[in-house]
Amino acid sequence: MKIFLKSLAALLFLALSIWAIRSDSVEESVNVVDAEPLPAGSDSWRRGGLWDDGKAEFCAYDVRWARYGHHYDGRALLILVKEPWNDKLDVKADDPSASPFEVLKLNHVRDVETGIYTYHQMASVYLRRDTGGLQKLAATSSEACGVSTAEVVRGRLDTRSYFDGQGDRSLEYPAGAIPEDGLPMALRDFVTGEAPARLRVFPSLMQSRFPELAATEWKVEKRAVEEGIRIQLQREGHSLAYTFERQPPHRLLRFETGDGTVYQMKKCERLAYWEMHDPGDEAWWK
Repeated sequence: MKIFLKSLAALLFLALSIWAIRSDSVEESVNVVDAEPLPAGSDSWRRGGLWDDGKAEFCAYDVRWARYGHHYDGRALLILVKEPWNDKLDVKADDPSASPFEVLKLNHVRDVETGIYTYHQMASVYLRRDTGGLQKLAATSSEACGVSTAEVVRGRLDTRSYFDGQGDRSLEYPAGAIPEDGLPMALRDFVTGEAPARLRVFPSLMQSRFPELAATEWKVEKRAVEEGIRIQLQREGHSLAYTFERQPPHRLLRFETGDGTVYQMKKCERLAYWEMHDPGDEAWWK
């Protein structure tokens, strides 16, 4: 009887050990994010040593924004910078030497006055530097009526909105879809060489009222213009047009939409902008 009980205890211990090992491996696999790569293009601008200079591409734009059946003047910032990545927490790594890969982060900040109140909107898009695949996206829109937020991480999209019918939602982000909020960065892969005929694009999340949360196919047209290279996306009466510089890193010069929204670059420099927070540093805008 003692031998039987000892054998039974040994079997139970072995089963628990196997279960623990399998649980650890499952947990580890969940924490690994395989970012879908972009369609084939030129990634040389992403891999260039320019991004290793410890600065960011800091570009300011005059904005003409379509809203409420009118067009309002505002301003926007597009900030592009390299960061080491902590793949366990999906945030910027404090220790670059422990980072398994790097990302390029695009911060899009837009401020527009509409009558008596102002829209403050922002999206942060993180693409892997090696593949161009989406690693993370966070967006917010705030004004006098309320706040809406969205986040894409580990293949899940979570949205929060104050609009009826658009409250707390969670769904799978469509694998391989390019976020519209990341197009000022992602389309740079196609400034040189051949652009794809079509792209699957997920709509912008930098909004107070979210659109239909589904990826759609856009027809892509690329042509040379006087300012640089214009890449236009079109579908069902909608259009998005981006004009980039010919030379790397292909900065965005102009952005236009079918509803009349226009971004026009006014100033762009490489800056360690996070150090420019003291009184007097605002002179950069002038």
